[in-house]
Amino acid sequence: MQDPDAIRRQKRRSSRAMVAGLTAIAMALLVSTMELLPPVVTTIPALAGFALIMYGVHVGWLVFYNREPDGPSS
Repeated sequence: MQDPDAIRRQKRRSSRAMVAGLTAIAMALLVSTMELLPPVVTTIPALAGFALIMYGVHVGWLVFYNREPDGPSS
């Protein structure tokens, strides 16, 4: 069984990655719609944001997957 503090840290890391990824995508979209930079430059933070979101989903899935089983299998 995992330590409750370790689970809490993983959940917090997952949430931070998700928020950071969504923020990066939103900022890239905002800069792109204002046409402040070329589209290629705004694509890089959007891809990084997508990678952060996928990392957050992965860490969140590990919290669920590594939990203690409910009981013996049938």
